[in-house]
Amino acid sequence: MLRSMFICSVLCIAACTIVTRAANILVFMPLPIKSHFRGFQPLFEELAHRGHNVTVASSFPLDRQIVNYTDIGPFINKERVRNVMELVHMNFVTSVQMKWDLGIRFSDVVMSHENMKKFVQSNSDSFDLVMIETFSQEYTIAMGHKFNAPVINLAPAMPWVSISKWLHNPSTFSYIPDVCLHSTGDMGFVDRLKNTITGLMQSYVENYLYLPKMMEAMNKHFKYEGWESRPPLEHMLKNVSLTLVNSNFAIGVPRPYLPGIVEVGGMHLTTPKSLPENLQTFLDDADDGVIFFSFGSVVNLNDVPKEKLNIFLSVIQKLRQKVILKWTPNDSVKLSKNIMTGSWFPQNDILAHPNVRLFITHGGLHSIEETVSNAIPIVGVPFFADQYLNMKIAEEKGYGKLVNFFEMTEESFENAIIEVLSNVMYKEMVKIQSQIFKDQPMKPLDRAVYWVEYVIRNGGAKHLISDSIELNDVEYVVLDLSLFLLGLIGLIIFSCVIW
Repeated sequence: MLRSMFICSVLCIAACTIVTRAANILVFMPLPIKSHFRGFQPLFEELAHRGHNVTVASSFPLDRQIVNYTDIGPFINKERVRNVMELVHMNFVTSVQMKWDLGIRFSDVVMSHENMKKFVQSNSDSFDLVMIETFSQEYTIAMGHKFNAPVINLAPAMPWVSISKWLHNPSTFSYIPDVCLHSTGDMGFVDRLKNTITGLMQSYVENYLYLPKMMEAMNKHFKYEGWESRPPLEHMLKNVSLTLVNSNFAIGVPRPYLPGIVEVGGMHLTTPKSLPENLQTFLDDADDGVIFFSFGSVVNLNDVPKEKLNIFLSVIQKLRQKVILKWTPNDSVKLSKNIMTGSWFPQNDILAHPNVRLFITHGGLHSIEETVSNAIPIVGVPFFADQYLNMKIAEEKGYGKLVNFFEMTEESFENAIIEVLSNVMYKEMVKIQSQIFKDQPMKPLDRAVYWVEYVIRNGGAKHLISDSIELNDVEYVVLDLSLFLLGLIGLIIFSCVIW
């Protein structure tokens, strides 16, 4: 009897402890970019599973009910309104301008939605923590002020200069490439020049051409009780408690981070699930192996120029391997029996099948994480954003082959596939990379949860913020001291010459 009472007491205490540690968390990610949101959604779900009350304001509500998880939104029509082929011609300058344009256009579209206006103006909610994504939506930082709560920033890829500058995290132009630059850390003079121009645009030019627009959006749409006392946008961006980054040095660029910046790339990776019967049979019966071909959720093969599409189709129909192709062709397209098409496939589960020999990809970050995790070599045809950088890294590390979309011919595309399939080096290198990627002290999802709860436990964890945020750029790079010392040395030399 006493033993039963003791066990009940322990369970009650444990239950009470869990309740007292639970926090009300707001996730505020209204921008309708699916890959950005999906990369962090496992974190939101896991926080709910661990007893926290998670309210998610996004364009991608769950299709199922989860205890402690509340969706608000969507706030925008997610139907495709832009042919992404328009983005393939971006260069290192226009990629920065595109980000500015995206933020300015979508700020009004998203924040003008009636449901969004009701949520922002409501005083019925209170939160202990706010999680935002500042990519093209810096104005969302205001939610931290509204609820007087610490803010965690969610970076969908390796931090670019626009993020690093607020955190005063080193973003040295000589060896840390911009995510949209078509180069890795091993840059020659021209690439370093491009990287410096891009970095200076984000460091200084955007303060005059872009940030004022974000301030206008914030002051226009975030009018809540007490908004008049809100600090300047720059001040709030500098006081983010923690930044979680969807990247990993094993598949990205090794670089220095302050303690308040934590890599959590690979959170979405889970134990492979059972495949649908038709897929399982297709894969199991592939004596010569299977090639998985997918350009992700943004690039649609129907938007690809016809001559390029014909190259893809002509090559894969000649292969002896079976091909799973993420694409919905029209009725006029006739494909060989070795090809299975569909509008969606469980990518990670397919890549985990032992008969998969090759992944043809656009080089998106999640695809890279999944292919490395499952040790599948790749042929990549990047289109825009960080895809070139990801594929350049894969090629440098020896587990992938990059095919330039503009220069691609039937011969070059086929040769790349044959090379990766026939050269055992690619498979061996991706196995090594997979081992490095998986060799972590804790799973990325557990690491992300730990640091989120760390911020909650430590009242915002302001001690993670660098003291250097109080310095201006002249003080930060000791330009004033350098000029003083140069002047002093010049004066001494001058005095010695005169005397």
